[in-house]
Amino acid sequence: MTLMLSPVPGRIYVVSSGAVYNSDQTTGIIVNVVTVQDVSDLIAAGCAMVNPPPTDLLFSLKAPNFNTTADQLLVPNFSGRFRPKRFVVLNASTSLTTAAGGFYTAAAKGGTALVAAGQSYSALTAANLALECTLNAAADWWAAGTPVYLSLTTAQGAAATADVYVYGDVYA
Repeated sequence: MTLMLSPVPGRIYVVSSGAVYNSDQTTGIIVNVVTVQDVSDLIAAGCAMVNPPPTDLLFSLKAPNFNTTADQLLVPNFSGRFRPKRFVVLNASTSLTTAAGGFYTAAAKGGTALVAAGQSYSALTAANLALECTLNAAADWWAAGTPVYLSLTTAQGAAATADVYVYGDVYA
């Protein structure tokens, strides 16, 4: 299935197959375009295919401190609008038994919580384990330059680090 971008958010498209596609009210994204002909019809109507359907590394942060509640800015690996789809934490330096917190689009736990403040990292009991965080705003996309911060609500209580990777889509 193909992901497309409408030039007009909230628009309804009826293609030659009879299928009806609605572009998202906010982002203009059209999901699950089924056939090649439907893609061609939508392109003819002015839509753009997100090609290749990206699932790329958007942000990363090596060894952030999981024993602080201070904001920690993730480093972007792209430019453009984006939609985060997976937050992965791995390579914990110790068992993260008490660390909890989320990811935000502004400092001081401001903006939108991409991953909720209550996200627990207690499943990371060894360095070779990975945890995919629960997304809080899975359908939202963000303007180029929007920052992403890791901000714990509960620190580990002892020295602790882990690596953070954020994967998703980039839109030109």
